[in-house]
Amino acid sequence: MSQSGIASDVAAASLQFAPDLLVPVFPGPAALLDGQGQILLANDAARPLLDALGQGLLPALAAAIDTALDQGGARQERADVPGPRGGAAVQVTLLPVGGAASRQDRRLLLLGRDATLERNLIQALMQSRQLFKDLVTCSTDFAWETKADGRLGFVSPRGALGFTARELEGRPARELMAADSPETPAPSLLPFEAQQPLDDVEIFLVRKDGSVGCFEVSCLPVRDAAGAWGGARGVARDVTDARARVDALRRAHKQLNTLANTDGLTGLLNRRAFLEELDKRLVRHRRNRLRGTLIYFDLDNFKKVNDVHGHQAGDEVLKGVAVAVRKTLRVVDLASRIGGDEFLVWLEETGRESAESIAARLHEAARELDREYGAPGFPLGFSIGIVFSCLAAAEGAEGLIARADEAMYTAKKGGKGRSFIAPLPDDEAVK
Repeated sequence: MSQSGIASDVAAASLQFAPDLLVPVFPGPAALLDGQGQILLANDAARPLLDALGQGLLPALAAAIDTALDQGGARQERADVPGPRGGAAVQVTLLPVGGAASRQDRRLLLLGRDATLERNLIQALMQSRQLFKDLVTCSTDFAWETKADGRLGFVSPRGALGFTARELEGRPARELMAADSPETPAPSLLPFEAQQPLDDVEIFLVRKDGSVGCFEVSCLPVRDAAGAWGGARGVARDVTDARARVDALRRAHKQLNTLANTDGLTGLLNRRAFLEELDKRLVRHRRNRLRGTLIYFDLDNFKKVNDVHGHQAGDEVLKGVAVAVRKTLRVVDLASRIGGDEFLVWLEETGRESAESIAARLHEAARELDREYGAPGFPLGFSIGIVFSCLAAAEGAEGLIARADEAMYTAKKGGKGRSFIAPLPDDEAVK
């Protein structure tokens, strides 16, 4: 009910009941004052209000009483009465009664209504709005809202991306997006035009200085009472630095993983990593009835390279072997330097013909290395042992390597610079 409506109702009641009869039965604070503002009559509910008034704690109400007695008109004023838990709020109506022309003869009826709940609700709303404003203002994020035409209708007061809020308001939000690229991919659903709620969508925006930043955006669509889409609103959090740190950690982890799994000189897999991966391959091959080939080879007369040309030349030879192996193998194959001048190669799903072809290429690579680093009378070459994985028996990586090592020494005993292919049982003959 409006204040004027309350005053009218109270006025009507005062005409039907004498003030001295109304005050004791009134459901809220009620009192009758004389022309000097002195209390003639009051109910118990009015005592806290009148005590605060007498102590000078309600100057606005005191001024309203003085004006009502002077001018004779009805007045309304809210009084906040001190007390526990924030005290009480009272909506006070002041009604002159008796029709006296002078203040000395005038009487004033004071009637109150508890308005504490209304006051608390309004304060809570104001505090909530202020809390939201403070959080948005002091955070590194920015809040925004777009209209149905895709233009920004609101941006946090502090602005964003190096722009002031005024510079951004009215600007098409799409203009802030970085060009779509592998480094700055655009999301499939643009938050500024969201038709549904979106959480933590990663987008790349262009700052005023031209730099590109990465932001995580959460948003909601804005719809009218009829359900028609009218834009979107949300918050954006600058995660550029955090993303850079994560990328750096990923690169560092990748580097550490590489160091842990590869030979430091050649970049091929080390023995441990090769064994782990080979065991996995063997399990899969047996399950799918597939065969693979393991090649074990070492360098003949490698010690002479170190003796004649020095250890640096020896390192260059080992690196050259790694280069030759990479050129020879497919992506699915594996290669490892397992120590010194010994190497392992795993060929996925291969037979005798492929194994012989690879061995021939390795021998050719060895001849090229010999021309550059070989010692007179001691040709640089490879002794190569070749074995095929078993299908009938469960054989692990260590067992397969042991057979390949034996095949390699068989080749070396045959005169070095040779290959030897170990046979399988008749029922597992390799074509």
